[in-house]
Amino acid sequence: MAYTFNGSTVTIGEAAQTPLLSCTFTNAAAEIDITGCADTVHTYEAGLPNLSCTFEIVGGTTLAIGDVAAVSVAWTNGVADAMTTGVVTNVETRGSLDDKITTSITMRPAS
Repeated sequence: MAYTFNGSTVTIGEAAQTPLLSCTFTNAAAEIDITGCADTVHTYEAGLPNLSCTFEIVGGTTLAIGDVAAVSVAWTNGVADAMTTGVVTNVETRGSLDDKITTSITMRPAS
């Protein structure tokens, strides 16, 4: 099975985000140090999950800060990542001489 990014998709609500250039789906947690004086190494527990999805598309977007929708990432290796309800927390559009305009959108979980 190929493990290339090509063919992966990001869908926000019902809308596919195209043309898709890149995507990072992060599932991290705070590191809670529970080390005691009798321990010989630091010991940790995971805090609450901290999801984030940042993707980059060619051109602009109609998504705006505060928009809320389901987030679905389908990777070409068969793995899927999702947020039942995500909120747009960052929109960054950029361009440079003789190159395309790109927009990076970050979504985080919403209640």
